[in-house]
Amino acid sequence: MFYEVAVIGGGPAGAAAASTLARVGRSVLLVDQTPACLDFKVGEGLPPAARPLLRDLGALASFLEAGHLPSFGNERAWGGGTTTVHDFIRDPNGHGWHLDRVRFDAMMRRLARDAGADLRAETRLCGFARGQDGTWRLDIGTAGGESEPVQAGWLIDATGRAAHVAHQLGATTAHDDRQVAFTAVFAPQPGAPEDLDSLTLVESAPDGWWYTALLPGRLRVAVFLTDADLEAARAAAKPAGFDELLAQTRHVRARLAAGGYRRSAAPRGGPAASSRLSPGHGPGWVAIGDAAIAFDPLSSQGIFTALYSGLRAAGAIDAELSGRPGSVAGFTAELDRVQEAYRSNRRRIYAEEQRWAERDFWRRRSLGPHDFLKG
Repeated sequence: MFYEVAVIGGGPAGAAAASTLARVGRSVLLVDQTPACLDFKVGEGLPPAARPLLRDLGALASFLEAGHLPSFGNERAWGGGTTTVHDFIRDPNGHGWHLDRVRFDAMMRRLARDAGADLRAETRLCGFARGQDGTWRLDIGTAGGESEPVQAGWLIDATGRAAHVAHQLGATTAHDDRQVAFTAVFAPQPGAPEDLDSLTLVESAPDGWWYTALLPGRLRVAVFLTDADLEAARAAAKPAGFDELLAQTRHVRARLAAGGYRRSAAPRGGPAASSRLSPGHGPGWVAIGDAAIAFDPLSSQGIFTALYSGLRAAGAIDAELSGRPGSVAGFTAELDRVQEAYRSNRRRIYAEEQRWAERDFWRRRSLGPHDFLKG
């Protein structure tokens, strides 16, 4: 079987790219390794600016019917002990959302399938190579051990921060920091008052920062972010240590207590560093989403950028297939400009917190990316 484009990874970036290409008539394979039993996925914030993106992807109507919760802004305890609210009331796109990520990602994959992409669920890329004719030979396998050889003209790496495809092709990921996130889900106890909070609460701490948000299904998430080499990370990896660090917060702890919440599972750790893939494309391939560029969760730009990069990369590949070489290179240059603006904004926001300027976590964030990893 030959496809003009094979997309490896069925998250928001990969699904956005596959649906966009399928809608313009390209033959697309979407390889998705997500297990059917997945019940939770980290990454629940979608800013108001995503609304026009969802509209361009043809997903807005389905999205608005899916029961995700509105987010009307951010509340921050940052730079001082009191909180300030930054609402979305003046945003021309309206409010943002707190997502059920499993449901959202499944919707995006259905969108790609309905547009005409060949969606292979619970399937992984076992191996690949580029032939002398410029086409890719792929070996895709199912959870049951069955495999199938296919061919593709272009390859899109949408495998997240791991960037499995790009790394095998010689690309490297440069990290700006060592940040990791520890996420725990909380459920209300019987008889607890209904939680009507519609803000994302962010609170800085001596060795990192926290956020909490209400999720669909009356659940609440609490996340602690710090650097992987700090003692705080070693503590947060264990339930007792996570709970102890949480008890030291003021606003996050109070928000959970007010809603009668109890932690329902052990915290899960994962990478949360800022990073950029280099190169971001090569002959017949391109990376998108977190595989190409990953942001600090403080920016709330991860899912937005995944959708945006999927849409833009798909347009660039369609242009290449239509005889306009250099389109994919233009797309990756665009991501370089995005990274430059992001780094400037990130450094400015971290500089607003000076109470713990001598602690390693905060001191490092006053440094440039190269000095950061030495410090």
